Amino acid sequence: MARTVGSSLLLSVVVLELAAISRVTRAAPATPVGSAHATNPTPPLSQPEAIRRGIVQVEQGGRPLAVGTVLANDGRVLTALSSLTNVAEPDIRYADGSVVRAKIVHTDDAWDLALLAPTGSRWRDGLSPTDSDPQGVELRSFLPKGGKLAQASLVAKGRIDAKAKHGDELRSALEIDFKGAVSVPGAPLVDPSGHVVGVLIKACKPAVDLVGPASRVRPVAEMASGTPCVTLTVGAPVYALRAFLMKAPVQAAAPSAWLGLGGASTEPGGVKGVRVVGVAPGSPAEASGLKAGGQTPDVIVAVDGTPVETPEQLASSIAQRGVDQQVKFLVFSQGKFREVLVTLRAAP
Repeated sequence: MARTVGSSLLLSVVVLELAAISRVTRAAPATPVGSAHATNPTPPLSQPEAIRRGIVQVEQGGRPLAVGTVLANDGRVLTALSSLTNVAEPDIRYADGSVVRAKIVHTDDAWDLALLAPTGSRWRDGLSPTDSDPQGVELRSFLPKGGKLAQASLVAKGRIDAKAKHGDELRSALEIDFKGAVSVPGAPLVDPSGHVVGVLIKACKPAVDLVGPASRVRPVAEMASGTPCVTLTVGAPVYALRAFLMKAPVQAAAPSAWLGLGGASTEPGGVKGVRVVGVAPGSPAEASGLKAGGQTPDVIVAVDGTPVETPEQLASSIAQRGVDQQVKFLVFSQGKFREVLVTLRAAP
């Protein structure tokens, strides 16, 4: 049904619909940008391929620093803090070779964890955790080999109470048998079902005092001044990962891409799409030349080749994109189709 609204009512409609468009839809399917249309589906990935798509290499200027895990349906990356010394904005290299800049938005010095928020294209293929006991289970990870990340088989031998470099207790860390593989901080430990049971981190092994008739373990805090702990690589268990993410501040969320328009579904009998009913001043939508209102408003028919017919579908499509990413709209207006390129920005 057509809507006839005054200026004040139109402003209210625009505000409401702008909020809907800019809202991140967490339940959106994990569709990488540029994937094929549903009529030409991509063959299903094998489990190793699917796992690899959820793992990234953290770099600076092309130099590898660590391995990271993309959080499923989130886009942020979990990695090891100890590998990011003096690095404020590392790069993330995804499984397809694309690279985006990221910001460190949350850290835990004790568990050696860092949370990265990509500032560019949003990658949705990630991994999820499991609370199942990994002890004695054949695990896998992706570790550097021959200049790239390759699958490696590991085993969780058991649990170990380690220490952080400042003396904090790290209870029930995972003791790992690397079976000859190179240990790299930040790499996920994945069980046979494809779920994460831990993340590799740097910790300290309590020093053993061999003076006297029997040995005893002394905590790091009790060591002689200037005596360093013995560094070892362990797995931060899922309970520590969950606690770390729960403590992340609100501003640690990955920035959402913003389009800045209000839309409504077209009426039956016409071209199917999202009719533009309002454009926010100074928005990416306005900068691209999209027009609202009048007898022949613009109708967004597709986003990067994928049809959209409702404001919800358009919002979901934008939510899967990243800040500074360019998207291509197929737009219908005045009896003609045209392509419109829009560069998304962070929501104001």
